Amino acid sequence: MSRVLVIDDESVVGVILRLAFEAKGHETVLADGGRSGIDKARADHPDAIVLDLMMPEVNGYDVLEVLRDDPIVEDVPIIVLTAVTLSRERERCLSQGAAAVITKPFDPADVVDALDGLLSFRVTGPAAPS
Repeated sequence: MSRVLVIDDESVVGVILRLAFEAKGHETVLADGGRSGIDKARADHPDAIVLDLMMPEVNGYDVLEVLRDDPIVEDVPIIVLTAVTLSRERERCLSQGAAAVITKPFDPADVVDALDGLLSFRVTGPAAPS
């Protein structure tokens, strides 16, 4: 079982993802904003993080930057959820270290599939060249 931290200021998103992740056997921790998300990431050291971009006070870009610069959690894969559909924003997230970007509104199954793929890759590593 893996532990997933969901950082999103919309509680409904957290509940939807918690239900989807826990149905697949993942433990889910919720944080309702950027500051609490950073604190929980450092304290709980999750196996993966799902991060909203547009949050008050500390936005997702800042959270991503802080987490990527923190040796405690720098290697934890991060899936960004965003309502921003511009390709430059997607590229910004990926260049800042996000492992995947999923656009809102989203299908919870797509987020679960992305999470499972990242966790599987992390455990097994990349496939050997043939």
